[in-house]
Amino acid sequence: MTASPHRAVEVALAELDAPTHGLTHQFFGPHSLEMDHGLPRVHAVIPGDEVDEVYFRPVSEDYFLVMLVEHHDGEWSMCGCRAEARSRVALSIVSTELTAEAITRATGLVPTESWSTGDSRPQDRGQLKPYAFTRWTFCPDGDLPGKFEHKLARLLDLTDDASARIRALGSVCDINILVGYQGYAPQMWGLPIDASEMARIAAMGAGLDVDLYASGPEFGESGQRSFRTEE
Repeated sequence: MTASPHRAVEVALAELDAPTHGLTHQFFGPHSLEMDHGLPRVHAVIPGDEVDEVYFRPVSEDYFLVMLVEHHDGEWSMCGCRAEARSRVALSIVSTELTAEAITRATGLVPTESWSTGDSRPQDRGQLKPYAFTRWTFCPDGDLPGKFEHKLARLLDLTDDASARIRALGSVCDINILVGYQGYAPQMWGLPIDASEMARIAAMGAGLDVDLYASGPEFGESGQRSFRTEE
């Protein structure tokens, strides 16, 4: 059967309204969630063959809490919870010799963000200061909900045809895959990168720069609590 994001959201919100599972208390108990019209805000629903993932975000935190909703033969139920880091995976090309426009022409890719040496940089009190170097960034998925490994695979797929052209810039550019990983301290996953992905990174002449951040309260304990009305 085809999963219904709306049904998954209904099940997740019902579980938060009247928790039945110890994992709900463990993960959601210590947190106040971002709200939307009196209900926990759903940031994304990522469907699966048998389990949909419903993403919520704690107030003042950069990671997500995920409710796992199982669907089988028309039956829907909450089957677990986990935390998911807010990850960002980007190709970064930095140069003091080339402009951002030149890098775009050379790679054939359209950046998601860029500036060139000499462009005005906003400063405090409205002052302007020129950039001392060019930065060209391609980050197709930003920091939207999703797993790190899926974002890395997508970035490598989208840059695959340009790999040789990117590598050719190595003599005048600093090329890196930048990873920002902001996780829930009590449940920090590793960063899975398999051999084929490492080979693809190396083929474009890129380094790998990973920044890890951990925050958040300790796991909660079981107890009666509704999570719908937290503001």
